[in-house]
Amino acid sequence: MRGPRDRAIARAGVPARTLLQRRSMRTRTDSPVQHVHRPRGETSRILACAPLDPEPVRAPSVADLIPVTQIMTREVICALPDLGGEAAAELMVKHHIGCIPIVNELGIPTGMLTKLDLLEHLLASVRDEPSPLAQSARDLMMPLALTLNDQATVAHAAAMMASEDIHHVPIVDRDGCMIGIVSSMDIARWLAANDGFMSATT
Repeated sequence: MRGPRDRAIARAGVPARTLLQRRSMRTRTDSPVQHVHRPRGETSRILACAPLDPEPVRAPSVADLIPVTQIMTREVICALPDLGGEAAAELMVKHHIGCIPIVNELGIPTGMLTKLDLLEHLLASVRDEPSPLAQSARDLMMPLALTLNDQATVAHAAAMMASEDIHHVPIVDRDGCMIGIVSSMDIARWLAANDGFMSATT
């Protein structure tokens, strides 16, 4: 059975039209653009989509009205592709984070390095493969980054996480440079605050 990493990498080679047809979806012209950054610097765009449904468009929820920039984390721990695996692990532990966006010299996300990536390579090292602590982020990361632009809403971020089986989405400006990141925990905290279960500033 393929994991989220394998499925995401496999999807990177599927034409956008085929991907949309498989999901029986139609594009929405009012949706933000999802950027897919591939390892060699090639960038394709897939419009965020809505299910093909003959029923009238549903009424917007609160999540449709809140910009993702309102709940995202702005101070993001990023790294260049040559960051060592041991240094990446230390950063995650020190800052209590589950992933590190890998960016190029311009600040454009090119991949995501997660705790799961490190664990998968750690298990592989038991089978006489190279230890992840001796490798670079370039060798360990998922070599594509699914991002949303700064016009996206909380609903768009939640939909992407659910459909792509991911927990973190980098937010980029019109030039593709990273300006923040939103996690599934950010959305959970926003929901709890919106329903009055916790302070919005917690």
